[in-house]
This record gives sequence, C-alpha cells and structure tokens, in this order.
Amino acid sequence: KKFNLKEHDQVVTAVDWAGESNRLVSCSQDRNAYVWNLDEQGTWKPTLVILRLNRAATHVKWSPQENKFAVASGSKVVAVCYFEEENNWWVSKIIKNHMSTVLCVDWHPNNLLLATGSSDGHCRVICSAIKG
Repeated sequence: KKFNLKEHDQVVTAVDWAGESNRLVSCSQDRNAYVWNLDEQGTWKPTLVILRLNRAATHVKWSPQENKFAVASGSKVVAVCYFEEENNWWVSKIIKNHMSTVLCVDWHPNNLLLATGSSDGHCRVICSAIKG
C-alpha cells in the first residue's frame, strides 16, 4: 500500500522513522514539523509540533529512545522536541549555540548528547537533557 502524507505547504527537507514506535517525523521549509502515527485503520495521522522557528527547518532526527527528536534550522538554533502528556502535544526547547544555519543533527546512543553541524564550519556537541 502506498501513502501520501500531506501537511507541509513547502519543500520537505527531512524525514526520520522511529523504528520501535513506528512513528515518522517530518520537517519543512514551512518552519513546521509533524509527528505521524499509523492508526488502526492504516492511516497516517499528523500531529503538529510547536517549533517556534522563524526560518526553515533543515533536518530532523529521532533520539535513540524515540522519546524526543531534534530539528535543525536556518534560525541558527536547534529545537529539541518532546511530548507533553498533560497537553497532548509536542513542544520544543530551543538551543542557541550556533552562528549560522544548522544543517544536520545526530544523537549519541546515550540519548543525551546531540551533535550538530552548521554552515559556520563548526560541529558542536550539546547536552540535550530536557523533560523528554
């Protein structure tokens, strides 16, 4: 069966699949991210993520435990997103250690450290200890 996941209204810049939980996360130049869950009827349902970005999202990656994900952006920040049970939505904590567009992110297996690559020519390793 083929699926067409439509929510973004600009170029989709990245997608990542959480293998254990069978969720997808997508991000786009529209400054949004969506977490996609496959329901019992076999339909992918999107949930908007509160990113608070003022430039395009450039890359996204689930953490090893799949309880949070990181979104790189043209805003010179990384949004680390986690699910807030009490409000039933995905929220983000903004990390502002960059001098220009963040192009890529990847997680350490410990689920805490996050490596980023930026167009300023630097790679950074950041602690992402947050609620998620």
